[in-house]
Amino acid sequence: MLFQHRRKALVVRHLLVCLWVLGLFACGDKNVAEADRLNSMAYAFHYRNLDSTAAYAQRALNVSGNYAAGRAEALNNMAFVRISKMEFETASKLLNDVKDITDNQVELLVADVQLMRLCQRQSRNKDFYNYRESALRRLKRIKEEAYNLSPRLRKRMIYAETELYIVASVYFYYIGLPDRAIAEQENIKPNGDIQQDTAQWLSYMYNVGAGGLITAPTKEAISQQEFDFLFRCYGLAIQSNYPYWEANSLQAISEHLIDKQQRRQLLRDNATAITILNTDDMPDSLLAGNLAQRALVMFSSYGNVYQTAGAYRTLASCYWALKDYKSALFCLQNALYRNPDINKAPDLVSSICEQLSLVYSAMNMKIQSDVNRNVYLDIQRQTRQDKQQEARAEQLENSSKQLNMMLVYVGVAIVLVVLLLYFFNSLRARQAAKYSPEKMLEPLRQWEKVNAQHVEEQNDRYEELHEEQEIGRRHVVENKKKNIEQRAKVSLVNSVVPFIDRMRHEIHRLNAVQEPENIRQERLDYVKELTDKIKEYNAILTQWIQMRQGELSLHVESVALQPLFDIVGKSRMGFEHKGIKLVVESTTEVVKADRTLTLFMINTLIDNARKFTERNGKVTLSARVAEEEGYVDIVIADTGVGMTEEERAHLFERKVINSSSADVQTSHGFGLLNCKGIIDKYKKVSRIFSGCSISVESEKGKGSVFCFRLPRVVRMLAVVLALCGGMQVHAATARDSVHGNRSKILDRISAYTPEGKLLKRANAYADSAYFANVNGRYAKTLQYADSCIGKLNDLYRLKAPHGKDLMVAYSKAVDKPAEIQWLNDSLETNFSIILDIRNESAIAALALHEWDLYRYNNEVYTKLFKALSADNTLDAYVVGMQQSKANKTISIVVLVLLLLLIIPAYYVLFYRHYVAYRIYVERVEDINKVLMNTGEAQAKLDAIARIIKSIDRHGGETVQFKSLNEVVSQISEVLQKSVEMEKAREESIEMAEDELRRVEIENDKLHVNNSVLDNCLSALKHETMYYPSRIRQLIENGGEDLHDMNELVDYYKELYMLLSAQAMRLVDDLRYSYRPVPLKQLLDVLPHTSEDGVGEGRHILGDEDLLGYLFGILAGLFEGHSVALAVKDKGARYVEIDLELPSVMYTDEQCRELFTPTTPNLQFYLCRQIVRDTGEFTNARGCGVFASNIENKTHIAITLPKTTQA
Repeated sequence: MLFQHRRKALVVRHLLVCLWVLGLFACGDKNVAEADRLNSMAYAFHYRNLDSTAAYAQRALNVSGNYAAGRAEALNNMAFVRISKMEFETASKLLNDVKDITDNQVELLVADVQLMRLCQRQSRNKDFYNYRESALRRLKRIKEEAYNLSPRLRKRMIYAETELYIVASVYFYYIGLPDRAIAEQENIKPNGDIQQDTAQWLSYMYNVGAGGLITAPTKEAISQQEFDFLFRCYGLAIQSNYPYWEANSLQAISEHLIDKQQRRQLLRDNATAITILNTDDMPDSLLAGNLAQRALVMFSSYGNVYQTAGAYRTLASCYWALKDYKSALFCLQNALYRNPDINKAPDLVSSICEQLSLVYSAMNMKIQSDVNRNVYLDIQRQTRQDKQQEARAEQLENSSKQLNMMLVYVGVAIVLVVLLLYFFNSLRARQAAKYSPEKMLEPLRQWEKVNAQHVEEQNDRYEELHEEQEIGRRHVVENKKKNIEQRAKVSLVNSVVPFIDRMRHEIHRLNAVQEPENIRQERLDYVKELTDKIKEYNAILTQWIQMRQGELSLHVESVALQPLFDIVGKSRMGFEHKGIKLVVESTTEVVKADRTLTLFMINTLIDNARKFTERNGKVTLSARVAEEEGYVDIVIADTGVGMTEEERAHLFERKVINSSSADVQTSHGFGLLNCKGIIDKYKKVSRIFSGCSISVESEKGKGSVFCFRLPRVVRMLAVVLALCGGMQVHAATARDSVHGNRSKILDRISAYTPEGKLLKRANAYADSAYFANVNGRYAKTLQYADSCIGKLNDLYRLKAPHGKDLMVAYSKAVDKPAEIQWLNDSLETNFSIILDIRNESAIAALALHEWDLYRYNNEVYTKLFKALSADNTLDAYVVGMQQSKANKTISIVVLVLLLLLIIPAYYVLFYRHYVAYRIYVERVEDINKVLMNTGEAQAKLDAIARIIKSIDRHGGETVQFKSLNEVVSQISEVLQKSVEMEKAREESIEMAEDELRRVEIENDKLHVNNSVLDNCLSALKHETMYYPSRIRQLIENGGEDLHDMNELVDYYKELYMLLSAQAMRLVDDLRYSYRPVPLKQLLDVLPHTSEDGVGEGRHILGDEDLLGYLFGILAGLFEGHSVALAVKDKGARYVEIDLELPSVMYTDEQCRELFTPTTPNLQFYLCRQIVRDTGEFTNARGCGVFASNIENKTHIAITLPKTTQA
């Protein structure tokens, strides 16, 4: 009974277990069915309602439980919603979770395809190819076992496969590979399985009709076929209740109706379809905007962020076509800023910014237009397909090759091990021969070669220094010539002062004394004569100044500020004598400026700060990055007396600056005036200096802060937005790389070949177009572009004599642009030049509001840019990389084992024998090391002597190293001679460097003096030439207002003396050196008929360059006329040189005026100035130059100081 009871209990237990298992399976089947149903609902709402898709997918995920395929499908549906809402990070996580929870290949394929779309939206090119390769492999495996798929999975496969080709087609279209885009689209059979999935069929029709995938002979035929596809998509979307595709088709049709000509054609040929579309009875001109508005409402309701922004962009295009630019701007700003997630899609942002640049340009908002075009160009560069490949392709290629070659290396390593075993065994025998006497002499021979190269380098350095000295001396001579001209101008200015004094005296007499009318009239007439004389001198000065106009006296370069600050820091002693602390803060900034004038401005402002700072004060010099981007502020701050608001207002005017403090000096303000003039001159040189300025902040009793601003040199090259002047649109970084590409092509095509010459001319025109845009000469840019296109077409005709694909400035044809065809035909030309000229033409057309021309050039630029940057091999790289990884581990392990085998073989067969033998030759190598090191020759001699003593201490080894002793004796002798010669050469080089520094200092001093004198003379000319005419005008008006005339002449005199005094101070600050100069050397340049020995043995005391310039001027004046020379001593100090002019005869009056300011040739006046300065510098006041007539012949007598010391 007990046994039966137990058996019954066991049976009951088994029955319960079976029932539980059956219930579990029944529950599981129910969950699977429910999950599949919910996932199907989620998919059905993909293009109907995103919120419904998300809700059904979440429910499917919740009920799936352990049903991995159901969970994966739910995650795919949820990822679709996140991609639509541009929540890319969440979408990526969901899709990666799919790969972790299932091995269902169909759902994994769907995940790969969605990751492809994600990468396409974010312009992640390499990742796109990775996922595409993964998807293609999965698709191949699934098709091989397609007969095993359930009906439901077959439906999912229709979606996965068609979506794969559609996403790839869209990707290739946007990166500029239309042929590959068409090829991907053709993988879909329009009459095949795709029609079982209405949503995918709508997607296919929309993508075909949206543009770019249909080929036809005319533009009208293309637009008609595209319209047909879109209208079919629209009708089926309404019929099947797919608002997403309804909105897409409306938006695409709207884009087709924007163009007026295309709209007329479509309205004419599709009247019925247009009537169906025009539900609101809109006028033809407003229909496109109505369709775009309806699409926008649908997209906003649907919740697709990407498409909503695109709809705003299309609506903006409609407003733009209607010239409603404010509405277009409103739409584009909504597209760009309404949802910040839009920035995750660079291509869309790029297109919006490009359209913004058009709208801003149409609204004449140039700065905003340029900024948005710059963003557009930057995104084009940043998302170019080969951008990552540029950084990674070579690495991928090398890695792939290395991995594939590792198997080859394994075989090579096996052979190598065998060879090494034999090699190590034989290497021991060859060691003895390695250190034979001939081998020991090799270091000496090598050292002699190295030393010979060193001697040659020193000789080259010495010659280079001499060449630099000659160049520097030539610059000094030129600057001296300019300076003597400046001195002559100052002398001319001083010649006017007596006339002003006489005029002032006469006017004062008229104002102070009541005289008879006739005497009064005589005085007025005399004043008029004086004004005429002053105007005559002013005219001469103006003529002379204009002779130098157009010459750029600025030497602009990259200038590091720290060396200039170091020079200023050396003047601390002058500050300390006055009890002032000078603080110079270190800086790493580099500016674009004239180095010498920058130092002059710093010194001037520092010196002013010292003058107006009392004892125990502080002056600080520093540099900082300016608030305005791209500039550096150089700041001089002091704790001095400060200024009132009135003084600050007139600080940069010509006004004497006084202070009541005993510690503070008086200043005339000319230094500040010159600083202001330098800044103004910078602004006239180039637009990069447009932000330069000089300013002051000051408060009475609290000190002053002077600041001048210069362009900053950015040493790390980044994307440079050249917003010079009107913020011209030029991407500097791209242009630099383009110039690099140009140079490579120009190197490959020699500049001396016809092709090279044409490319060089085209390159020059492209550069001219660039600078024309920079300077705002947009019409000129288009002229340069036409010339550049002409040269490129000439090159094409040269390469393809029968070719018909010629570049044009503008075209409405549907044909492929010529430059794209050239690229497809692999024409050897410089496509960087083409990119440049298309970009510059687009910029110019944008500025000129020539919209069709802009669109054509911008479209060609974009297509060519994408075609050039398209990487057709990146997918092959990815495949090769993945295949290579399989070989890596095995190859590395085998190689490591083989390498480890080499180590013991090396030690047993070679190394232990080598170490024993090495002991015997160690000292030989010590000497070789000493000989071949980079130390000085004397140090080598000392080291070798110590080695010799070491050898002597080991007597047994001396015989073995007998050949070493011979080598050492030769080395010692050669090194000793080298030490002596090295010392002599270094002394010569040091002297040459000192002379070069002296020449550079002299040249810098002359350059600064000339530049400042230029400013002073120009200021004097512009500020004083008005007054003589004004005084004469008052006289001609009757001379009644003597009080005004008196004030005017007094102010004229004060202003003239003030300005001329500054010029005189500059003249007095610079003095020339003088030394004996052979007179015969000077006279030989003159065309004379005198005896060859004239002037022999005599020496003139003066500046050799100026004296040479004097006689060079005379030689030029009398060119073609021989003169008779006579030289005689004039007392103990002077020599007189008489030039008789047999072929030239001047009147007595002409002789008197020949060397005066009224000379008919200012070169004579320059001669007088050189002679006068020579007398002044040598303290020989008896110097002079005069012309006179003696016995009906004109003679020129030049008196110069002589010296008996040669």
